[in-house]
Amino acid sequence: MFPMACLRLGNLFLRVIALNVFFMCVCGATDECDWIGSGLTQGERGVQAIYLRCAQGSIEWKYPRGALRVVLRHGTSGREFRGCLRVSDTFNDAQIYVEGHRKLHLLFSKRDGKHPELLRCFNSHHGQVALYVEAETVTSTLQKEEARFSYELQPVTAAALLDDLDVCRPCSKEEMLRFFCVSDFVLQGTVSTLNHNRVLQRSELTVQVKRIYRDSHESVLNSVPDDRKETVLHRSLKCDTKVGPGEYVFFGKWTLESPVIQCAPRLSDWRKVRRKAIMEGTNQCHLD
Repeated sequence: MFPMACLRLGNLFLRVIALNVFFMCVCGATDECDWIGSGLTQGERGVQAIYLRCAQGSIEWKYPRGALRVVLRHGTSGREFRGCLRVSDTFNDAQIYVEGHRKLHLLFSKRDGKHPELLRCFNSHHGQVALYVEAETVTSTLQKEEARFSYELQPVTAAALLDDLDVCRPCSKEEMLRFFCVSDFVLQGTVSTLNHNRVLQRSELTVQVKRIYRDSHESVLNSVPDDRKETVLHRSLKCDTKVGPGEYVFFGKWTLESPVIQCAPRLSDWRKVRRKAIMEGTNQCHLD
């Protein structure tokens, strides 16, 4: 971290502690998913508290001044979660930190050397996380700048938060059945290419799609002729993904416009699980 950034970070943290009670008095909690506001109303040393309780949403801060303290919770259940954010292409004049134990950790800066499209992720603590969005030094009150980012939260167990590779483990039979019913996409196909993208910290699987069970983003797969459908699915680079020949069933969800694989059993294994569930009546939806 740059020396000046360290100094400003320390000053920010001291201001947050000193004014925390004040925030609670003047800023009411909200259950909204999105927040839009302007830094021109709070001054260069003010810190505004924002409370959001949604699985996904966005922050749009025009004319950044001072700082925002954004507290995220996944609804009202108090469940633990993993969260990620993606900054907009026009994100300027601010840096984002995540609150840790008695210190703040830099999560995003345009000068951190990382690709701007890289998802910045974090874990909750006691069912919530606080993000600090600090404005940089103002050079002109007439210059129109905007700090905008989208966030998404995924509930997990407390044990999963302690296991960094939990997202890499194979799905159980029960999870396969549940994912078939609730996933954003369920696709059957073969993997033609596998690319480990270290810049974006993800493995990219190009899948030749043989069958579409579900696709909540139809434009992705229906933009090419039926006889050569293909799509690129993502998985965390830390999973060290390897693929073999044959057909798979891909269960996944969309995270900040990225199609992320939750698990991908071989087609033969899925057929066994499906057949047994239908025979025993344990399927949670129609397994067509």
